[in-house]
Amino acid sequence: MFAIISDIHGNLEALQTVLADIERRGIEEIVCLGDVLGYGPNPLECLDLVRAKCRLCLMGNHDHAVLYEPCNFNPPAERAAYWTRRRLELESERQLRAERWRFVGRLPIRVRENGILFVHASPRRPINEYIFPEDVFTNPQKVISNFERLDAQLCFVGHTHQPGVFLDDPYF
Repeated sequence: MFAIISDIHGNLEALQTVLADIERRGIEEIVCLGDVLGYGPNPLECLDLVRAKCRLCLMGNHDHAVLYEPCNFNPPAERAAYWTRRRLELESERQLRAERWRFVGRLPIRVRENGILFVHASPRRPINEYIFPEDVFTNPQKVISNFERLDAQLCFVGHTHQPGVFLDDPYF
C-alpha cells in the first residue's frame, strides 16, 4: 500500500498534517505527483520534507515554472514562481542549495511501474493539461485521447485539486 500526495504548493502546515495522517495509518511508501512548490510561504521546508519522505516525486507545472519559466501562469502564480526561485537561490548553505536545485531539476515528468502510470497533469501532457470530471461530458475527445495514450492499467493524476475517477468504459 502507498499514499499519493500532490499539489502541496509550499503549504507546510497542510503537508505536515497529511504526512502525520499517513504515518498514523502505517503507510510507509509515499508518491508525490508534483507541485511541491508554488503559492505557499514555505517552499523550501516542503521541498525538504518531500525529499525525505517520498519514494517518488514528479515534476508539476509550478515546479517546472520555478526551474525554467512560468508560462501561461496568472500574475499571482507567476510572482510566486519567481519568489520561490529567489528563495532557492538565496539559501546560504551551498550544499543544501545545490541539493535542492538538483532534486527539482531531476524530477521526472512521468513514471511507469508495475502497470501504474504516475503523472502530474495527464498522460497526454504530463506537466500542464487539466482533466476535470466534467470533461467526460464537455470534452469527451480529450478524455478519449488521454486513454489512448495510457499504456498502463492504472494512472494517478494530480494538478486539478479535485478528486475523481475516470474509467475507459462509460457504462461502468
